[in-house]
Amino acid sequence: MMEAGTTPTTGSTTIADLFARAAAQYADKVMVRRKVGDEWVDTTFAEAGEIVSEIGRGLLDLGLEKGDRVSLLANTRPEWAYCSLAISAAGGVVVPIYPTNSPEECEWVAGNSESVGIVCEDAEQIAKIQAVRGSLPNLRWIIAIDGSGDIADAITLDAVRERGRGRGEDELEERSASVTPDDGYTFIYTSGTTGPPKGCVLLHRNYRSVLDMINERGLLGADGDLVYLFLPLAHAFALLIQLGAVDTGTTVAYYGGD
Repeated sequence: MMEAGTTPTTGSTTIADLFARAAAQYADKVMVRRKVGDEWVDTTFAEAGEIVSEIGRGLLDLGLEKGDRVSLLANTRPEWAYCSLAISAAGGVVVPIYPTNSPEECEWVAGNSESVGIVCEDAEQIAKIQAVRGSLPNLRWIIAIDGSGDIADAITLDAVRERGRGRGEDELEERSASVTPDDGYTFIYTSGTTGPPKGCVLLHRNYRSVLDMINERGLLGADGDLVYLFLPLAHAFALLIQLGAVDTGTTVAYYGGD
């Protein structure tokens, strides 16, 4: 554990401006370590910064407005983090959905949150949304991280990035700057053991405050720190670890398998 006051931090005031600061401050440090075949492949903060910026600008091109909710339905993988950070940068509200949820459970979370879009991992997850799409009047678009298979009318994440490259970086910077600590950052839904899941609205101020608390304890940020993350990122604790790693320039190794 690091001594108090020595933990690195971006100094962000919201989650919206967190990653742009991290990408600049920790540019050459490794942000993501992922398994490709038998090899671990690294992505630096600067490289991830380009990805997040392109997705964020692509979301603006899709018409995402400040305060719009976007659901995320995928296993633990770097793209989950990239999309989540991009949603925040574009002024949207992140709504995680557990990848094990049934179509009806997905419908409840996406519908109750009035999500205008859903980022799905693959054709299997898209099929769940297609099965209940008639009950989601606010849903305007679906993004597929993995564009293989039958993704219906979903837009691939690569296509979103391509659209983003056609928009100015200043547009995303202006949107990020418009987000205040008292704006909604994420809706975390309960497990629903005593009834339909209830969405807990967490503000940017909430998560930034918790990041400050873990930084005070020096839990992340030491040279050589590596976090192995396999919890679902729909889980509040996994999301906190993800954000804490970004704020302190800590590498995250992702595993989303069985």
